[in-house]
Amino acid sequence: MKKYIQKIAEFAKNTTVRVVSLILVLCFILSIIIFPKFYKTQINKLRSFYYVYQGDKAYKKRQPQKALDNYTIALKLHPKHTRARYNLANLYVAYEDYYTALENYQMALELKPNFMIARIDYAIVLSEAMFNFDKAIEEYDIAIKRAPKWMYIPFIIDNKKTYKYNKGVAYYNQGLAWRGKSLLFGQDRFKAREYLINAINSYEKALKSIKEYDVYYNLGIANQLLGRKAMAGRNYCLAIELEPMNYEAHFNLAILLKSMNKYIDSAEEFKKAGLLLDGKGDVNKTRYVYDVLNEVNQRMAQDIEYKEILQKMSEEDPNEGKVTYIGGKLVISEDFDKAMYKNFKTCANRDLFYGGEDSEIELGY
Repeated sequence: MKKYIQKIAEFAKNTTVRVVSLILVLCFILSIIIFPKFYKTQINKLRSFYYVYQGDKAYKKRQPQKALDNYTIALKLHPKHTRARYNLANLYVAYEDYYTALENYQMALELKPNFMIARIDYAIVLSEAMFNFDKAIEEYDIAIKRAPKWMYIPFIIDNKKTYKYNKGVAYYNQGLAWRGKSLLFGQDRFKAREYLINAINSYEKALKSIKEYDVYYNLGIANQLLGRKAMAGRNYCLAIELEPMNYEAHFNLAILLKSMNKYIDSAEEFKKAGLLLDGKGDVNKTRYVYDVLNEVNQRMAQDIEYKEILQKMSEEDPNEGKVTYIGGKLVISEDFDKAMYKNFKTCANRDLFYGGEDSEIELGY
């Protein structure tokens, strides 16, 4: 009797499961018939994610056309895919189709207004490609104000560094935009000075988040244009300490020292800039640097006793035996050790720029 009851119970249970399963399947089929657009949209979303994935793969492999094709298909399937829209904008920038790039950045920002990186890139294109400095500066302000707040949950999420870095990048690029705007008002010294000061303020805010070569270097340029020579010198020295093998800071520091009649120190920095450019094989820039160096040497001859010049020029070249030329290009040998690196890392007459603040003199253009 017990076995008979068990069999009935199992049959009823299995029948119930089958009936419920059948009802669910029928409901699902019915929902597809009633809401075909909804299911089509979901399927297209899934397909678009696949094409975005393929686009990302092509993007990483530096296959821009393949990536562009995949992102385009993904957006046809799912026009509101923010990342696909953003990556597509980046690709159009690479193709120098700036108008189409801006359109795609705008669409990405309409979908996601707090997309900080997209807004920064949008502003960079506005500033550097379209020279629309006012709109770019405005977009940087929006990016900073709307930046997603950083979160910290132990072992789960900590985006504080990313948040701070992105904010610093926005301020830095805003500084570049202010400086670009100042160049448009070169004849209006009051306006040009005002915009340069705004650029300096943006650079200094950037330094609170990112202490990098480019920020110090461009801060040095802005201060130099304003005639703040001591501050410019300090900025160039800090840039050199961070990245001693970049010629730009050495070259600008040499120009600055030349304007201050510090010819020996200027010549030293010109030599460093020349050696670094020569190592890159940049013949035209190297020739220009050495032409200016010759001018500095001539001024040295007029300013100090000839014996001092001879003594300075006859000193053993610290690069002797450590560099050689192959195929007309300077090649650094294995003997280019820490001592040489330290020499490039130390800017000439560093103490000159740390003696106190200086005031604005005149714009340098």
